[in-house]
Amino acid sequence: MQLNQQQVVDRFLELVKIDTPSHEERPMADYLLRTLQEFGLEVHEDNAGERASHGFDKTTVEILGQVRKTGNVIANLTGNLEGAPALMFTAHMDTVVPAKGIKPQIQNGVIKTDGKTILGADDRAGITAILEAIRFLKENDVKHGDLQFVFTIAEETGLYGSLYLEPQEIKSQYAFVMDSGGPPDTIITMAPTEVDFIARIYGKAAHSGVNPEDGLNAISVAADAISQLKLGRIDEETTSNIGIIQGGERTNIVCDRCEVHGEVRSRNDQKLSEQLAKIRTAFDMACQKWGTKMDFEEQKIYLGFNLNEDDEVVHLAMEGVRRAGLEPKLAPRGGGSDTNNFNAKGIPAVNLGVGATNDHTVEESLKVQDLIDATRLVIGIIQTAAERTGVKS
Repeated sequence: MQLNQQQVVDRFLELVKIDTPSHEERPMADYLLRTLQEFGLEVHEDNAGERASHGFDKTTVEILGQVRKTGNVIANLTGNLEGAPALMFTAHMDTVVPAKGIKPQIQNGVIKTDGKTILGADDRAGITAILEAIRFLKENDVKHGDLQFVFTIAEETGLYGSLYLEPQEIKSQYAFVMDSGGPPDTIITMAPTEVDFIARIYGKAAHSGVNPEDGLNAISVAADAISQLKLGRIDEETTSNIGIIQGGERTNIVCDRCEVHGEVRSRNDQKLSEQLAKIRTAFDMACQKWGTKMDFEEQKIYLGFNLNEDDEVVHLAMEGVRRAGLEPKLAPRGGGSDTNNFNAKGIPAVNLGVGATNDHTVEESLKVQDLIDATRLVIGIIQTAAERTGVKS
């Protein structure tokens, strides 16, 4: 396919200069609404931001007030083929921080920054690939089935955009999430379920210098429990992490309350349950040993998925990779993405590589060739789906 590579690069360089860290997606949403309308697509914005904000505490809503003002951007392009499967392509609008004042530069075919910010290839590369694929379809009168393009909010802070996307908004049979790190030859077909937990341990306050023996330090209880746990990679399918420990108010008070926040992820539901049980048991036993009590809460963040090359969505992705001139590779992923939520909503979905390297760091970079290939990948999937159909009468 004859793709205008300079247009693709220019689009990416334009997008990374739009400052939209999580919950501040308004500028990107406005850009997409305008651009998609110029392409002639039917486009609208949903109320996912408003719905998501109801799940936040008051302080978070005040700090991240803009989440109420921005929803997912959804565009539809009616097909010109009869019988082609309806496809969705999606990317997220937000980035991690530091993400303001990005200054991209190209050196030896690699796009990076001045080292003071992230690049934002996660997920500006995905947005670029989708927009430039749309441009290619329109300018070359490519035959295709019905297409849907969804740009989500707050992916980096909890997959909120895809979580709060109303099922009736989805008009597609298969979804392709343009958001995975690594080259565009990689198709993510497996990802874990994540469950977060909070262990709240109750101690007893006392003056740390006058009568510490009358107190019970909740941090000590928490430390005892954590010391019994295996953290990090448990096996090839399972990970566990303690990410936040909060407790105490002053150094002269024996800490009477400590919260431990963590997570478990696994592509195997039994292993997930077993690991959570081990964690809860460790905290229970520590509390019994120290003569205190605790509360333990679990929250399922997203469901895992497990697809293979026999699934039609995987087949379409593999053929799209080949049309881009690459050899497809199927791979698992240890993290979550909007792909998890689309599969949970009953829409078979895979996550596709867009080329971002060292994402979520100021060393993030993107090969120009990967950006071009990601765009070709989107076009290739659309052409593959259209191959077996006939023109509408």
